[in-house]
Amino acid sequence: MRYLLLTLVLFPIFLCAEDEYTGDYPLFGVENSPPPFYPFSLSGQYVDVQETSFRSPGLEGRKLRYTQADAALAFTLPCSEYFGFIFGAGWVGTEVDMDQNPEFSETNFNYANFSIGAFSKSFPDWTWTLTLAAFLDFEDFGFNDYTLYQGVLWGKYDFCKWLELDFGLILEVGLNKEKVWPIFGLSFTPWDKVRINAIYPINIAIEYDWSKCWTVAGSIRFLRNRHRVNSDEINPKGIFEYCTSGAELDLIFTPFKWAILKGFAGTTFDGDLKITDRHNNNAHHYKFNGSLYAGASAIASF
Repeated sequence: MRYLLLTLVLFPIFLCAEDEYTGDYPLFGVENSPPPFYPFSLSGQYVDVQETSFRSPGLEGRKLRYTQADAALAFTLPCSEYFGFIFGAGWVGTEVDMDQNPEFSETNFNYANFSIGAFSKSFPDWTWTLTLAAFLDFEDFGFNDYTLYQGVLWGKYDFCKWLELDFGLILEVGLNKEKVWPIFGLSFTPWDKVRINAIYPINIAIEYDWSKCWTVAGSIRFLRNRHRVNSDEINPKGIFEYCTSGAELDLIFTPFKWAILKGFAGTTFDGDLKITDRHNNNAHHYKFNGSLYAGASAIASF
């Protein structure tokens, strides 16, 4: 039975790795793990995608560089053994630097993130989390034109001690677009030191506990950023969407129960920089090649 489930898990991972990555993916990571002992959680991450070239005709010789950094503080307020609230605030900054960009000259974009949510363990073997978040542009706090809104409903079901099932929805609204993604998949532990996470599009990875404090992993990373440029650009209030994905190796260090450090390096697949007008029409797709990337992340609970 376990080996049948292993086959079912690895097959969708293979499909994701072979995907052309021209679709939409959630803008930011989401969590469904309310801290059971520490009310506060502080996290940060940095991703540096090396300079790459374009594949689209007429763009030969032009380069594209992308970096992303984010930080967040979350507070969990348990109201009972089975229910509580989650409050969060954070920042996401990105650099999207395209040589001789015909649409806009801005290269740095920043969001402030505020969220509120709740979790419930009222149903046997289930953990449900509902989170509502707003991502506000640092330079223009227009709630209609420049703000992204996101809602996440995520349920985890503990089928048995070695299998967890995940279901949910991610809704994104704003910048003249509405989009819904399903959350589906499972976490599977076929052996004591091996974990397989196949939860699309949140966590696709194979992990091996090398020692008590060290874990090595191979995973799929989705990189996506959606933003509106300023009104004084060549394409006034135009909207861009950077989208790519990659495969990476991870080294995870857990020196304490309340701290997790991770370093990672990998290569992206071919990607797409989609730019539209202010109404999300007349799209231009600037296809680019894959490139190497690396980064690090940390989480501390207290």
